[in-house]
Amino acid sequence: MKESIQVNDAVLLLCEEQQATVLIDNNRRGDPQVQTRVMQLLEATPEAEIRFVNLSELQANRQKQNQRTNEQGVYLSDLTDVSERQKQVLTCFELAKKLNASDIHLTISPGLTRIEMRIHGELEVVNELSEEEGMALASTIILSMCDVTETQFFPGRQQDGRIKADFLRRVHLYGARYSHTPTADGLYVVMRVIADDGDKVPTLTQLGFLPQQIKLVSRILRLPEGLIVLSGPTGSGKSTTLRTFCRQYLDRTGGKKRLLTVEDPPEGRIAGAIQTPIVCDKSDEEAVRLAWHRALTSALRLDPDAVMPGEMRDLTSMLTAIYAAQTGHNVMTTLHTNSAVGIPERMITMGVNAGLIADAQLLIALISQRLVQTLCPHCRVPWAQKQAVLDEEQRAYLMRYCHVSGACCVENLYFRHPEGCEHCCQTITLSGRVVSRGVTGRSVVAEVIRPDARFFTLLMTEAKRPRDNTGYRT
Repeated sequence: MKESIQVNDAVLLLCEEQQATVLIDNNRRGDPQVQTRVMQLLEATPEAEIRFVNLSELQANRQKQNQRTNEQGVYLSDLTDVSERQKQVLTCFELAKKLNASDIHLTISPGLTRIEMRIHGELEVVNELSEEEGMALASTIILSMCDVTETQFFPGRQQDGRIKADFLRRVHLYGARYSHTPTADGLYVVMRVIADDGDKVPTLTQLGFLPQQIKLVSRILRLPEGLIVLSGPTGSGKSTTLRTFCRQYLDRTGGKKRLLTVEDPPEGRIAGAIQTPIVCDKSDEEAVRLAWHRALTSALRLDPDAVMPGEMRDLTSMLTAIYAAQTGHNVMTTLHTNSAVGIPERMITMGVNAGLIADAQLLIALISQRLVQTLCPHCRVPWAQKQAVLDEEQRAYLMRYCHVSGACCVENLYFRHPEGCEHCCQTITLSGRVVSRGVTGRSVVAEVIRPDARFFTLLMTEAKRPRDNTGYRT
């Protein structure tokens, strides 16, 4: 692979107006691999001339050609081997699904394209290609595999798209979102992958919620109206948890209530719900904001009993969600904050009146969650074996915070095995690389609060301290 990258650095097919020229690094003219590459280019472009240049001139011409491509854009008619490139992309999707990856990353830089997948929250390199192959894959996706209104591929600016349904069906995915941005020396591509699990929505137990939390959430979902807000950073599993809340609500009401979702885009099938996507120009932030507002207000005119806006993105969407809860609807949504207690503070910071939020009949649940890796039960390392290699500060920290009478003790601690074992390690067929060493998945760690009048009084007077020094339990 490295040899292929070096060959591409030494040869460039330069196309200017009606003239094609193969530029060759003069210092590599005798390299057999370079000569083979030149012959391949001449077979594909027999009219091309050959010119030997120094490396700096070759690199300067490469940069100029890339810049022209960025400015002019690429049309579908400009691409070659489209069907073959599509197969490569679909192979990536199949591998991502097999590895339970949430995202596919392509980092395209001079001479190299690195393909990574986020597996159990960590980026793992699964393959490496040439720069040209990476650009060919990215352009093929945008021009032939995405639902986009643009007819050109522009590596010199941001572009977004959603993979077409017919391609998703081939690899049994529910959805896949494409997004790229130019970098200082190339292009960075990310594709979010959403597996199609049919109607098999995970339960709260499967997600990792504790029994006490599950009982509390069940009681909250039985309330006739109110706003449920789920917080956490990007990639913390909020959309999956919301989907589970929706499933539980529909099961409890037995199909007698209407649940309508507003999502960008829908991230999994919810049988019995009316799922609506946001339709607008995603490159225009103002258009996106207005589309969310229109979708939410339209949803309230469609006689729903419960509404699930995928996100409260701004003051307008917050006020609309609050209005929906005030007018007798169950509202389930998400917000980017660091804690459950931080949800009201975040809403106030974004412009919502504090007196409006401090209402236990309106804001009926504050939930925050993270995803943590689950260790392989076959090779995890117990405390007795690990403590000898920990430094004094680490040991003191764990012995202080992992020793709670009746709850946990350091003797029950386990650590990730750095090499993994046959039960957890997965070998990438494309490259022979090994991933998922010592880890088998991820689980939710959550905080669930059912606020009451006392909670809001403490929150407004003691800021974030009600759970810390007043005996208030979450």
